[in-house]
Amino acid sequence: MSEIIGETKSLCPECLRTIPAEKIAEDDKVYLVKTCPDHGTFKIIIWRGVAEYKDLHRYEGTPSKPMSISVDAEGDCPQICGLCRMHKQHTCLVVLEVTNTCNLNCPICFARSNEGYRYHPTMEEIKGMCQTILDRVNHPICIQISGGEPTIRNDLPEIVRMAKDMGIDHIEVNTNGVRIGKDIDFLREMKEAGVDSLYFSFDGLDPEIYKKTCGEDLLDIKIKALDNCAKVDMGVTLVTVVSPEFNLDKVGEVIKFAKGRIPTIKGVHFQPISYFGRYPHPPRDEDYVLIPDLVEEIEKQTGGEIRKENFIPTSCANVHCDSKSLSFQMEDGSLFPMTSKALGPPTSTDKIARKTREEMSDLWRFVDEVIGGGDDESPDSWGSFLKRAKTHYLTISMMHFQDVWNVETERLQRCCIHTVTPDGRLIPFCLFNINSRNGKTLYRHEIFQKYAKKSS
Repeated sequence: MSEIIGETKSLCPECLRTIPAEKIAEDDKVYLVKTCPDHGTFKIIIWRGVAEYKDLHRYEGTPSKPMSISVDAEGDCPQICGLCRMHKQHTCLVVLEVTNTCNLNCPICFARSNEGYRYHPTMEEIKGMCQTILDRVNHPICIQISGGEPTIRNDLPEIVRMAKDMGIDHIEVNTNGVRIGKDIDFLREMKEAGVDSLYFSFDGLDPEIYKKTCGEDLLDIKIKALDNCAKVDMGVTLVTVVSPEFNLDKVGEVIKFAKGRIPTIKGVHFQPISYFGRYPHPPRDEDYVLIPDLVEEIEKQTGGEIRKENFIPTSCANVHCDSKSLSFQMEDGSLFPMTSKALGPPTSTDKIARKTREEMSDLWRFVDEVIGGGDDESPDSWGSFLKRAKTHYLTISMMHFQDVWNVETERLQRCCIHTVTPDGRLIPFCLFNINSRNGKTLYRHEIFQKYAKKSS
C-alpha cells in the first residue's frame, strides 16, 4: 500500500520548471513523485524508514525569519530567489566563492570548476559581497570561502584580512589541501590573516577512493596537509563525500582517523553524493546514501561507540536535511556522546539556530555553554574533564544536499546555508548548484558568467 504523507513543489530534471510533487510512503520508504507536463513523471527515494521520517517533524519549531530580503515579491519558488518573502529561515553560514578555477579536475565536482568560463572576482567585487553579507546577516557572521579551490589565489590572506576588518566574525576556508600540503608558509600566512578553520576535503584512507573522486591519488598530500595544520594549530573539519560506489563501507575508518588527530581535527562532516555538477546522471534508488543509511553504517562501523540515537537534526535547517552528534574524547581515546534523541526536541528553534552560529564561530564557547563551568583541576575531577572537553571533542555531522531529482521547495525555504552573489543576493546552497540533466542551472552559471568577463 502507498500513502500520501505530504505535498510540496519540485523541479523538472529536464527543463527546471517548477512542478507539483507528492511525498508518498511505500514499502517503509518515502518517495518524491512529480510530473512535468512536457517530460513525464519522476519518482525518487528520499528516506528509508517512514516512522522516523514522520517522527522527525517533532524537532521542527518556529523558524527565525531572514534579517532582510532582496526579492520583494512572492511567486514561483524557486525561480525568483535572492532571498524572497517566502523564505522562512535566517542565514547561519554564507558561502563566498572567490574563483571557479581549481588545481584539480574532480569527476564529481559540484561546481564543474575549470569549465566554460573563468570566474575570478576582483578584490572590489569580493568586498561588495562581504558588504552584502554584513547588511543582511545577523552576528555572529560565519562565512566559508570557497570555489573552485580558493588557495590558488595568492591574495587569499589579503581577502581574509579584508573580510575580518570589515566585521566578519568567523572565516572557514574550503580546500582540497593540495597547496597547504606543499606550502606551510602559505598556511601560516592564512592563519595569521584570520582564517579560523579549514573545511578540508577528505574522502577516505584508500588511494583508490581518490582516483574515483578526484581523478588521482591524493592521500599522501592530504596527510601532509593535516600534519601542517597541526604544526600551525589550525583547526580542521574533515569533509567526506559518501557514495555506495566507493566509500560507504569506509566511514568508520574516517571517524577512527579523526579520533587519532584530535584536537587538530574538530569534526567530520559527511556529504552523501548528490547528482549535480559533473555528476548529473539520473540516479537509481540504490545510488543514494540517505541520512538513515549513513547513521546506521556509522553505528555498525564504530561498533556502537556512536549510535543512531546520538544523531539529531540541528533544527535550524529542515529536519530532513541534516543530522549531527557531539562527543567528547576520553583519556583512553574513546568518544563519549553528548547528544541523544532521548533528550527530545529543542524547546526553541531560535536558540538552536543561535547555537549553530555560535558553535561555528567559537567552538570552545559552545562546549562551555553545553556542559557548564568547573574549577576543580585535580586529575579525576569534573573540572579537569571540563578543561579537556574544551579541546578534545568531535562533531560528526551530515547534510544531504538536494539535486534536481529530489529537491523540495519546503526544504529550500528552510535553508540556512546561503551562497552570496556579486549582484547582491543570498541563494540557498543547494538551489544555487542544482542543474538539469543537460547541465543548465537556474543560478550558478547564469549569475557567474555575467561577471566572468569583468573578472578575467
